[in-house]
Amino acid sequence: MTAISESSGNPTADKRFELAQMFIERRDLEAAADLMRQALELAPEWAECRFTLAETLMLMGHKDEAITAFQAYLRLDPADSMGAHAKLVILGAAPSTAELPPAYVERLFDQYATGFEKALTERLRYTAPQQLRESIKARRGKTPLARALDLGCGTGLMGAALHGMVGSLDGVDLSAPMLAEARRKNIYANLIHGDMRTAMAGKLTHYDLIVAADVFVYVGDIAPIIIAAFEALTPGGLLAFTVQALSGDGYGLGEDQRFSHSEAYLNSVLAAFCNVEITPGSFRRDRARDVPGFLVLAETPA
Repeated sequence: MTAISESSGNPTADKRFELAQMFIERRDLEAAADLMRQALELAPEWAECRFTLAETLMLMGHKDEAITAFQAYLRLDPADSMGAHAKLVILGAAPSTAELPPAYVERLFDQYATGFEKALTERLRYTAPQQLRESIKARRGKTPLARALDLGCGTGLMGAALHGMVGSLDGVDLSAPMLAEARRKNIYANLIHGDMRTAMAGKLTHYDLIVAADVFVYVGDIAPIIIAAFEALTPGGLLAFTVQALSGDGYGLGEDQRFSHSEAYLNSVLAAFCNVEITPGSFRRDRARDVPGFLVLAETPA
């Protein structure tokens, strides 16, 4: 379930929602839904409660009611900071999307900045930074990398893995709390609060390496980002990233609200690059199972 952080402004509605959360933990979803309906009678414009009611109805298998509730939430929060459109895609009530709303991604990581690294490395056994580091070393050997950019740098796990391999490292992320955690590591020359494409646009000094660890799972159509990376790399520069693997063609949004990309799609968006290497692997676990993925290396023409 999505974390809730805001009050409705009505103490009685807040209390009923707190009780609903307790019933959700006990798996008494019917009682939880009833309490949230009561809360919404008192605070009908409480977007977060309406979203949580929609999620609860979805878990109960009440598809039509869940769709209606998610749509009502979107009328209250058009920026979709809680990810309702992705839920509607999963329910078959909305067309597939090319990317998750930036407001949703920013909120998601703002909430989990503290404790994020421990959850990734211990519970999910996240190894993308280490695997990318070894692949970059194998490709470049002792060739110096003067400047690098860490896309979606988060708290700096990828940056820490690159420490000692690059002369100067920049990072970009949508989440200010994540960047605050990264700043404490003292490994980045510059940290940029914003989106990836903007960070790569108009650089007078280009990068020898651009890396994206477990970042493109929040973007379906990565072609515009790949183009921006191509333009931001030096001749012979290296792009390195991981994705979740999709069998078949194109890309797709899964029930985990993360995108997967096919090998055929990756080859198509990397057509301007040379020495493209797409290696199957796994970089994290989910529900005690390895999540299939691809590790990708690609170079700009020298």
